[in-house]
Amino acid sequence: MTAPTTPVPLVPGGPGEGRPVLDPATGTVLTHLPDTTPDAVAATTARAAHAFEEHWAHTTPAQRAAALTALARLLREDSGQLAALERAHTGKPTARAEGEIAFAAEAADFFAAAARHPVGETHPAGPGLRAYTDRLPVGVCAAIVPNNFPLLLATWKIAAALAHGNTVVVKPAPETPLSIRRLVEQAAHVLPDGVLSAVYGGARTGRALCTRPQVGAVSFTGSTRAGREVARLCADGPTPLTLELGGKSPVVVFADADLDAAAHAVVTGFTGNTGQVCVAGSRLIVEDRVHHELVARVAELAANLRVGRPTDPTTDLGPLISAAAADRTTHLVTEAAAAGARVLLPPGRTTPRDHLDGGFYVHPAVIDHAPRTGRAWREEIFGPVLAVASFTHDSEALALAHDTAYGLSASVWTADAHRAEHFARTLRAGMVWVNTWGDTDPAISVGGHGQSGYGRELGLHAADGYTRPRAVWVAHRSTPQGPR
Repeated sequence: MTAPTTPVPLVPGGPGEGRPVLDPATGTVLTHLPDTTPDAVAATTARAAHAFEEHWAHTTPAQRAAALTALARLLREDSGQLAALERAHTGKPTARAEGEIAFAAEAADFFAAAARHPVGETHPAGPGLRAYTDRLPVGVCAAIVPNNFPLLLATWKIAAALAHGNTVVVKPAPETPLSIRRLVEQAAHVLPDGVLSAVYGGARTGRALCTRPQVGAVSFTGSTRAGREVARLCADGPTPLTLELGGKSPVVVFADADLDAAAHAVVTGFTGNTGQVCVAGSRLIVEDRVHHELVARVAELAANLRVGRPTDPTTDLGPLISAAAADRTTHLVTEAAAAGARVLLPPGRTTPRDHLDGGFYVHPAVIDHAPRTGRAWREEIFGPVLAVASFTHDSEALALAHDTAYGLSASVWTADAHRAEHFARTLRAGMVWVNTWGDTDPAISVGGHGQSGYGRELGLHAADGYTRPRAVWVAHRSTPQGPR
């Protein structure tokens, strides 16, 4: 489906009122949206708690499944307008925005089915006594989502929480509130009042939401730095928390791999969504025998990607989310070059930064022989930058892969089945791809290790973040007996 040419709808609170929402493709202001005040956050969570207690907690699995099926249908029917909003405030090319909305609808469909999935166990407990476990919803769930995949990640959290009997208050990133605002408004046609609502703003709004006593669980996706702050806030509750944080993911390529397939995967891995992906394959670890060949192929493929306007169907990479992000990306590349790394950029370019249309554009950069102590190797950049190192032995490859505090994802490329199995078993990461990169499915639970967070999104294990297990003993003896 092609996004409509109708203007992007503005939100209430016209120009000059509230926080500006920018178009990263041009640097211009799309609209303004006031931050939700602490009092309004309190009122919103109270309304969500009332909706839970009076209605949603008493729905049947079949009723929740029907509501989520309706939400999936809404996403598909409104995909044109939602894609236009995603494109406007994130700078995503239209086709990418439409693909993410389609995936969001698939996730809603999955959780519609998950709502009916059996939970709990029956335990042998002796004559006259039955024992079983089940799961209870936590009540109000706070869903805090980042600016790189606002609608998609919000839907993952919303659908999982609703499927398991909770109500949801979602807070989008301050840069990208428009698509989530529309989703919440449209969802009012298929969900009871208060079951899904939203609050807006930055860190102050997030703090107010996480510390409301009605909030029974928080699901946060964002930077590791921000995740630590959220964890500290939730510890005071204590409020259960799921964290999906940053990454500095390795792609390990052996000489016996299909190098052409690996090169294409590497380029997709570090340039997808203009590098603004938590699982981005931002470190290439390549066997020295094929180092030059593979790096040259990766640089060639990356140079051929078209950086341009999100509305242009030939565009591969849109802008970064902000001027600060584009400037930081450029600075880290320049810093690596000054430290002795070999920086490969598209022909004719001396810096990644591009001031096309006044927007926040950058070109892909490959940093060959990146200094191991440098920020380009160690820090999550959130831009299309690849740091490269080489190895001679398997143990060295594994050590380089683990040369990070993060543990979100990893990829290994080899034709050796034993080596593939060894690395799949040994790599410390929540997601591991062997001879592929980036595959995912709504039915498969994913998450990170180490500084990449804890808990799981998607799949049946998402229930762990939105429910609490309970043990129940039922006596049916004719003569009561005391506890054992």
